[in-house]
Amino acid sequence: MNKYAFFTATTAAAVTVASFSAPASAYSLPFKDVGPNYEEAVDFLYENEVIKGVSATEFGTYKTLTRGDAAVILAEMLWLDTESAPDAGFKDVNSRVKGSVNALKEAGIISGITKTEFRPNEPLSRGAMAKILVLSFELQEYSEPTAFKDAAGAFKPYIEALYGTGVTNGKTSTLYGTDLNITRGDFANLLYRTFMFVIENSYYPVAVDATVTSATSTQIVLEEAAPEEYTPRDIADMFYFSLDYGDGTENDFDPTSFALSSDRKTLTIRHEDLTGKKGIMLIDDFETILEAPFDFTSAATTSSPNVEDSFEQPTDVPATEAAQ
Repeated sequence: MNKYAFFTATTAAAVTVASFSAPASAYSLPFKDVGPNYEEAVDFLYENEVIKGVSATEFGTYKTLTRGDAAVILAEMLWLDTESAPDAGFKDVNSRVKGSVNALKEAGIISGITKTEFRPNEPLSRGAMAKILVLSFELQEYSEPTAFKDAAGAFKPYIEALYGTGVTNGKTSTLYGTDLNITRGDFANLLYRTFMFVIENSYYPVAVDATVTSATSTQIVLEEAAPEEYTPRDIADMFYFSLDYGDGTENDFDPTSFALSSDRKTLTIRHEDLTGKKGIMLIDDFETILEAPFDFTSAATTSSPNVEDSFEQPTDVPATEAAQ
């Protein structure tokens, strides 16, 4: 389970966001070349260790961004597994960018110039930038027609999608600048704006009450009904679960199965057997932490609650475990 998963307006995106710090109200960047138009984006990305400068005091705001650097930044932003991703087959990537390129290729976000060449040292075009941002954050559904005369060819649908989000208005009212190279500062701005757009247009469940109803199940009351497009597992994946036994020990756990009530306002999870144990279950929605005390040290019932919907079992949990 991805404990920090966040969801776009349509489907789950493989992006971890809960660990990102909120945008700062005051900036303390070490870079001397970041002006007011770039401060917010660069500060957010720098503080969250997504980007680095070209030196200790220079971000390189107006320098052209290379394809290799874009890959490293984006893989970091998406928290992709750059260690175990299969080799993408590109022969011209060095060790600094190879893992990021492999991970992005596996995710279907980037492709090479040829089957064996990624050309990491070449500049990234604004058209290519639109493509990787749209694919990274699954923004295809926001596509709107534009007045850009240069929004054509393979990049057209991605430019239209990025335009539809309001993230970009183009270089002019009639030109997007498809073939122009993008600078590090502009990329930071567009990446940050895209990220914030998704955050502002995403659903996040808020838990208002939780009760450990038996030794193997817990009910979580949501502030509002979960949208129909989200499965019980989608909702559960947006919480962080742990057990505090009150003796200094605490352990995280993943539910073994999940169900939503018919009104979609109560999530019931199945979990490890707490028979013989006492403590507090912590349910964290990354805004608040609910505490649900439990005590099964005496003759407590282990019967399951009455839940109308059938439990959904994780595909990566063995059936014997999910049936607990």
